[in-house]
Amino acid sequence: MLKSAAKIAVSLKIDHFANSVVGRFSRRFQILTYHKVSPDEHPFFEPTHPDLFDKQMQFLNQYYEVLPLTELVDRSQRGDVPNRAVAITFDDGYRDNYDFAFPILKKYRLRATVFVATGVIGTGKVLWHDRIFDAFRFATAQQMRRESREALEKRLQMTLDRARELYGQDQQRWVSEVERELDPSFPPGYAQHMLTWAQIREMHTAGIEFGSHTVTHPILSRIPRHELLKELRESKQQLADQLGAGIVSFAYPNGKAPDYNNEVKEALRQCGYSYAVTARPGVNRQFSDPFELRRAQPWQKEIELFRMSFFLQRHGLAS
Repeated sequence: MLKSAAKIAVSLKIDHFANSVVGRFSRRFQILTYHKVSPDEHPFFEPTHPDLFDKQMQFLNQYYEVLPLTELVDRSQRGDVPNRAVAITFDDGYRDNYDFAFPILKKYRLRATVFVATGVIGTGKVLWHDRIFDAFRFATAQQMRRESREALEKRLQMTLDRARELYGQDQQRWVSEVERELDPSFPPGYAQHMLTWAQIREMHTAGIEFGSHTVTHPILSRIPRHELLKELRESKQQLADQLGAGIVSFAYPNGKAPDYNNEVKEALRQCGYSYAVTARPGVNRQFSDPFELRRAQPWQKEIELFRMSFFLQRHGLAS
């Protein structure tokens, strides 16, 4: 009888230990990614409307624990992720992040991380993909006006794919060629506005984190190693100099599975980064690879669909 009781006690301890370990590794956390938050209705690179963004932030503030991304990743590596944890991120560095998203984040006292492509901050330059999106949006070429929306989107995707294969001057020449072919006519006063360094410093002082998104937004798996290191080091140093703070976070440009590899991840470690986020959808678990964190992009235009998608994803019922 005593032996039987001892066996039961040992079995219960093993079960408790197993459940504890499973619980630690199965705790999920989500990272949301945004680009533009604006009322501008861009047909090919649609932003999140500020009214919808406000509702989404209100929902997260009420039902989830929104943490700064660096804190969340650090806690993940220690097995200390709180229940219903989520982080909010933005890519590229658009000025509407300051004009529209920042006031809403302050309204709900939420922290976020902005990943900046430093080459377009304070330079008047435009990211190569924005030049392509706008060339299609404002095209005046006759053949473009005759094409269906489906055909235009297919042509746009092919154009972007080609640009992603190139780097540096070759990419710039390709984008310029696209612009010459489409002959865009921009409305008076239209321009792609990026954040200024003054706005970045103001947001940082208010608790917004900033991380690197390279200098020129290349596809890192397709460029030479010396150019890879240059993109990682220069963007990191520019941000550190402007903010007077260490930069440890990174977002892969484009961020799909083919856009980074083990060589890129090792270069990030070598350059002093602590973690990196992708554009691959899904949730993260505690102790996940900190250089391959997944993010979900909230495309839903209705708050009810956003809430449902968030719930299903958290419980492993959606990708």
